[in-house]
Amino acid sequence: MFKCVCRRAVHHARECSAISSSLYHKLHFLELHRPLSSSTSSITNSSNQQPMVVSYFMNSFGFSQERALSASKYVHFEIPGNADALLLFLKNHAFTDAQISTVVRLRPSILSSRPEKTLLPKLVFLQSIGVSGLDIPRIICRSPNILCRSLKNQIIPAFNLLQDLLHSNENIVFAVNRFPDLLVTNLENKVAPNLEILREAGVTESGIGYCLKHMPRLLARLPEHLKESVERVKQIGFNPQTTMFLQAVKVMAATASRSWDRKMDVYKRCGWSEEEVLTAFRRQPHCMLASESKIVRVVDLLVHKMGCHISELAKNPLLILLSLNKTIAPRCSVYNVLRMKGLVRKNLSLARCLTCPEKFFLERFVQRYKEEAPELLELYQEKMQLSK
Repeated sequence: MFKCVCRRAVHHARECSAISSSLYHKLHFLELHRPLSSSTSSITNSSNQQPMVVSYFMNSFGFSQERALSASKYVHFEIPGNADALLLFLKNHAFTDAQISTVVRLRPSILSSRPEKTLLPKLVFLQSIGVSGLDIPRIICRSPNILCRSLKNQIIPAFNLLQDLLHSNENIVFAVNRFPDLLVTNLENKVAPNLEILREAGVTESGIGYCLKHMPRLLARLPEHLKESVERVKQIGFNPQTTMFLQAVKVMAATASRSWDRKMDVYKRCGWSEEEVLTAFRRQPHCMLASESKIVRVVDLLVHKMGCHISELAKNPLLILLSLNKTIAPRCSVYNVLRMKGLVRKNLSLARCLTCPEKFFLERFVQRYKEEAPELLELYQEKMQLSK
């Protein structure tokens, strides 16, 4: 059945004759391009690389001289034969010109491949597990190693292990879409030890599945780095049996110790205590991923100009992550008008006003007062327009 599918795909690829002119000329014979400069020629001639291949990479894909020389070590093909066949094959499988260029830039050796023998079986396999035809090019662009690794010795064994952990093709495809390298990562040497680290920390099996499905990149980290992040998160007081623990580990793993210390210092300079920062982190770990300038600007507006207490920010750290121009500033303008006109109670939570859904905000804080404050809608729209 598998061979039959492959034969049909190859036959269809050979029938496809529509090749975009832009990439056709990129993949055509060297005479179609301008000659190399004398400096380039000297570099090329002084090496053992194929001059045409080096020139091809520079003219077609914008490689630097050094990178073209390096890439040519891994490519052995007759221009335009192999290159045209590869182009035809990829275009027939929904790859755009830009996606083809991306794949070639990331993995030049792909040009030496025989599409119907080495590439087609991998694309057919991805389709067979449920990856959509349009998602396949996106996945390959993010992880072109999928086309270079063995289907039998790497990709299928990785899939089988993922199936044991995630239990369905749908979950596997979801995880692969989030982190395509999952299929070419050494799962036994890297992912399996990381799963054991999480289990030892008290993460449940359902939590393990959640992490693998929604945060697969985290499990591809070096085990010693993951273990350090897990220990730091446990010390802060997270419950390992919650998904918030996993979110915190993900953030901690993405934040070097030096960066963490800098963020802590920024919050403290803005008037926060260390405990208030940790309170915010426990409620919304991603508040430690906000840029230093973003933290300063949001705190300055909400605390110094809007009168929000730092304790309220610490309890609602999502405020740090909201867009300053698209959400915070426009809504604060509406909030100020409502307060000045006495249309809302004085103890109305600013956090509630800023974090509610757009539809609810318009109904509750704008349209509701269109007679008492008809200028609100225009004011809000004006502020929103400025953010574009």
